[in-house]
This record gives sequence, structure tokens and C-alpha cells, in this order.
Amino acid sequence: MSNTKNFSRREFIGVSSLAGVGLALSGTPLMANPSSLFQGPLTTSRVFKMGIIGCGNRSKAIIDALNSVPEIEIAALCDIVPHKMGQRAQLIKTSDKPKFVNSLSELLKMNDLDVIGVITPNDTHRDIVIAALEAGKHVWCEKPLAMTTAECNDIIGVQERTRKELQVGNQRRHQAEYKALIEAIRTKPVGKILQSSLYDFRGDWRVPDADEYPAGTQYWRLNQKRSGGVVYEMGAHIIDVNNWVFDSEPVAVCSLQGVNNFTLRKRDSSDHSGVLVYYANGSLMNYGGNVYNYGSTALDTFFGVNATLQMGGGKLSIRYGFPPGFPKPNNLPANEEISLTGGNREEDGVIVQLRHFAKVMDGKAKTYPDAYIARQCVQVMEGSVRSALERRVIDVRELG
Repeated sequence: MSNTKNFSRREFIGVSSLAGVGLALSGTPLMANPSSLFQGPLTTSRVFKMGIIGCGNRSKAIIDALNSVPEIEIAALCDIVPHKMGQRAQLIKTSDKPKFVNSLSELLKMNDLDVIGVITPNDTHRDIVIAALEAGKHVWCEKPLAMTTAECNDIIGVQERTRKELQVGNQRRHQAEYKALIEAIRTKPVGKILQSSLYDFRGDWRVPDADEYPAGTQYWRLNQKRSGGVVYEMGAHIIDVNNWVFDSEPVAVCSLQGVNNFTLRKRDSSDHSGVLVYYANGSLMNYGGNVYNYGSTALDTFFGVNATLQMGGGKLSIRYGFPPGFPKPNNLPANEEISLTGGNREEDGVIVQLRHFAKVMDGKAKTYPDAYIARQCVQVMEGSVRSALERRVIDVRELG
């Protein structure tokens, strides 16, 4: 590998590896507490072998989750940092130690692999996913699917042609807490959701030193083009939930974003942002992302015509009401407070979605979330970054 500080994305993909020098940030920046190993029967006709490319921090949580997914065996690890593969292999509790490889091409030549797990820097996803699909492998890819709508379209074209399965790691669609939110919105008399107010206000995430990378390697999270900044890194999950709630296409995106170079070292990737999105059904999403929160976190709020729903702290509250000046409805429901078991633990959704994907590969389920759902999330994120750069509202149709 070249020891230059400014190697290109394509050079990065073409050299000795395409591996996950970093993590794809999710609900926790470090590995969750180890989950108990699943002891139940297989839900598939056989065990599927996975090769994981990318052994950064995010891979800790994925491997921990896979320890509870007997339908998938980790058969290979790929990374540009050899000792990271060794560290990750020690976390595997359910199978023999995997084979180590240091290049994507070598990984894809392994005929016994059924699926590639992509846990690499955001800007590498497109090329890795396409290469894996072209090699006849199924793909499970961490969010985001890609950096742009055009890249998503490229992936979708290859996936449709190869007819291999592709699932994206927006795991909240498999998480019990968010399923409860969707069930409440779909079945209770809350009315149309007119607007949402959603937040990732966190103080537990700081960019670590990049001491585990080869000398001269620039840390990708500090680069806006490679990471996408706070909206891609933290916002992707709750934006996807919002798309699920609204069940409508994003039409226009407006955003302002900022960079604080003094607290998180020199960087050009955004670390605080505000995003406003208008949807085809007339609903509005407000999103705020910030890594400088030292107080309590904000509740995610959905404003319906007949009720306000607020989610956070292991609870979902539903407060019904009516406009001032109008008579109180005779059938106004009582307010509700629903306990959400699990406390919004991200790893719960990861395990469930990986088990679901095993069924997909076995022909027993449909991919969820698929590339089309993931593309809709990318439309919002790409539109927000372009809006902040160009200081204008972005028509989603411009993105392709």
C-alpha cells in the first residue's frame, strides 16, 4: 500500500484491501455488551458462510450480533490492518476461526462464501457491493448503501441483473421499539402525521486517534466526501425511521451544517446540522444532529392531526387533543404511555435483521430493508449535504 497521505478512493479500493478502516456509526460508538449466544434451532435449511470486509469498531457489534445468528457463519475476515483481523476473530464464539485475507479480490475468489458483509468506510460501499454482486455473492451492507443517489442507482441496476440478494443495515426496521411506533401510528386514531422533530444530540462520540492505520493514512471520518458528516453517520437511522413513518417520497431538502475544528481536531466533515425535508404527502421532517450534547437528549416527536407521539427513554407516549375553539370530541381516546422493552438497544435490531437476511438467502423471506428503501434515505442525506454547500433548497429529482 502506498504510504502517501492523499491516496484516492479508487486507489484505496484497488490496493491490498478494501477493508473497513473504520466503523459505520450506529446507536453506540463501541461494542455493545456481548449478547447471549442463541441456542434455538436453525430457521433456515442450512448455514450460510459470510466474509466480512472491514474490521473497524462497527465490526465489533456486528460480530457480537452474529454470535446470536446460528444461520450465518463468519468464514473470512478482510482488512488492511492485519492485527485488527486477529482481534475480531477472537470475538467470534460460534464457529471455527475465519480465514484472513487482505484484498477484496481474494475474498471474492472464495467459492465457499455465500455472502459478503460490507462494514467499510461509507465512500467505498458502491464499488465493493457491485464487485460482490458481480462475483455471485449475496450482500449485507452497513448503512449508508452509498454516498449518492446515482451510486444507489448503479447498485440497484447490478442487483437486478445478477438477481443476488442485497440488504442494508438500517436495523431499526427490525427493532421492536420502532415496530411498536409504526404499529401505533398505523392502528391508533392519531391522524395523519403532519410533521416530525427528530434528533441525534450526543456527547458520547468523539473521533479517536487513527493510530491503528498504516502510517500516512488519513482518517476517513474527518473527510466530508468520504464520510458525509453527521447526517450520514448519525442521522441515517432515524431518517430511515421517519421515511417508514411518513410512507411517502422526499421531494425537497433544505439544510445548514457546520464544522467545529477546535473540539474534534482538524476536519472538514460536518459535526452539527439542521435538516428540513418536505415529502410528497405534504408532511415535514425536522432533523438535528450534534455531537456536543452534555445535557439530556431530546425526544423524537411525531405530530399527528389528532395526537402527538413522543419516543425516548424506553417509552412511547401518545397524547390526544383537539384544536382550541372546537368542541371536545365525545370519543377522544385516553392518553397512553407504552413501555418499550429493551431501552432502544441497537443490537436487538441487528440480530433480528441478520436472522431475517438468512431467511432471505434461503428463499423464505423478502429482503428488508432493500436497496430502494436505502436509496430514499440517501436522497435525504445527499440532498442535505448539497443544500448546505450550495445554500439552496434541493429538488430531490436533481439527484437522479
